Amino acid sequence: MSDKMTVSSGNVFEDLGFPPDEAAAMLARETLLIELEKELRRRGKKQQALAEELGIPRTRISEVLNLKTERFSLDKLVSLLHRAGRRVELTVR
Repeated sequence: MSDKMTVSSGNVFEDLGFPPDEAAAMLARETLLIELEKELRRRGKKQQALAEELGIPRTRISEVLNLKTERFSLDKLVSLLHRAGRRVELTVR
């Protein structure tokens, strides 16, 4: 076991070796999906009820709750968060 520690770049995907542009998109999608997942769990409803509220199939709710990031585009996540009553703000540096 090595005692060497590596300082994080602040983006786990970049730390894993993904190119910076791809890592930034992956982090954005993961962040939005986690927020949507937390919102849906907070509601404490069954998947079918959540699906009806958001106007999507129940299988898509399952994908959110199981954090299947690769199944969602940034556009879709922003749209679903909006339908869930959440506002997405974007900051560019």
